[in-house]
Amino acid sequence: MLNILFAAIVVHNDQVLKIDYDHQMFQELTLKEEIIDYSIEDFCYVLTARNIYCIDTINLHIVDRTSLPQKFNYVLIGQNEVFLITTSEIVILNKNNLAFKTGIGIETGDYQPMVAPVKLPQKNLIFLISHNENRSIIKVIDRVKARAIKSASFLAVKKFYYLPEKKNFAILTQSGIHFLDLNLKIKKSIKFDFSGEDFFSYDNGYIITGSQGICSVAMNGKVIDFQPVVLTRQVQNSGFVFWNDDFIILIDPITLRIRHILRNVNNICEIFFEDYELSLCINKNAELFLLDNKTGNTKIFVNEKYALISNKEAGEILKDSLFYLQFGAFSDQGFASVCCDSIRKAGLPVFIDSSIDNLYRVKLGGFFEKTLPLKIMDEYKIPGWIVYQKKIDFENDTIFSSNNTEYYFRKGIITEKE
Repeated sequence: MLNILFAAIVVHNDQVLKIDYDHQMFQELTLKEEIIDYSIEDFCYVLTARNIYCIDTINLHIVDRTSLPQKFNYVLIGQNEVFLITTSEIVILNKNNLAFKTGIGIETGDYQPMVAPVKLPQKNLIFLISHNENRSIIKVIDRVKARAIKSASFLAVKKFYYLPEKKNFAILTQSGIHFLDLNLKIKKSIKFDFSGEDFFSYDNGYIITGSQGICSVAMNGKVIDFQPVVLTRQVQNSGFVFWNDDFIILIDPITLRIRHILRNVNNICEIFFEDYELSLCINKNAELFLLDNKTGNTKIFVNEKYALISNKEAGEILKDSLFYLQFGAFSDQGFASVCCDSIRKAGLPVFIDSSIDNLYRVKLGGFFEKTLPLKIMDEYKIPGWIVYQKKIDFENDTIFSSNNTEYYFRKGIITEKE
């Protein structure tokens, strides 16, 4: 899977790549896990099947990490939270330390986020889109009220963009481009009678692209020009560039005519259209190329090595708070006791915390730093969430061990024997 974050950062399979266009060099950070999704604001938040990472893109190093007890499909960023999305739930993490805060149940669907909440005027809202047969449904979730507050159905949405300057969404359906306000009402439409897969604004109109060609459409929906791109086998498109395993076709943005037809001798498998002059390319060997859209010439990027920076604990520091491992939350005390007893049999001194929201939570801890509970999760293979809360005091002390490592549990704090 290949995706671009912004002009200097690219995500490729299990790597985060930092691109230096001026010197045609790049640096790479390898996570050794396939990346499912990412989101970037102040840091780059990368989601894999087992972990959520916070990555500093300036020095390209991992700032923080939290293990996940289940697989999530998407990650997006709020003002103070990180949101993880599945087909039936939104899990909210503390942005400062990636510790679990709460969850919101949603109606089952293949949801995709439409915009990071931090970019919205109402930062408590989460916009999700799901697809069902020939329809697309957009839902608005209020994270404070923990429920859906708006919903609307449209013809199948092929592509969508959030336009922050206008505070609305532009969506592409088979009938045209439609502009929605934040109440999901259509404020304007540009209708046409042909299908497209993607679109972007250009020269007081829009460019509509698909696997068969590229079309220029005026603001009133009138077709100005069309350039067919006929290629056998699967065709991909990025802006004014089309490609497959055999050829790369470059389109002139002014005349909308084919500029160059190039043989794909470098086995390029993904192209990111940067501007009208340059595109970034990646081939099947994870080599980076800069493609000149005017001449068709390519230049390979050099892999620049950099000094490794040790991981830094990014946790929020509060004098009266610690990290805890939470293995379950139950409304019934009996179910919590069963869970607690089963984990104790594995050798962990867990306990039941009933101090919040009338729920019985099975926990282990506390810990001064998050690295130790992450290590214990990896050793015991018991799924759970890391939470951050006020210290819970205990009088009983104990010692437990795993993989020849001893841990002390004293006065409510777990430490590793040195």
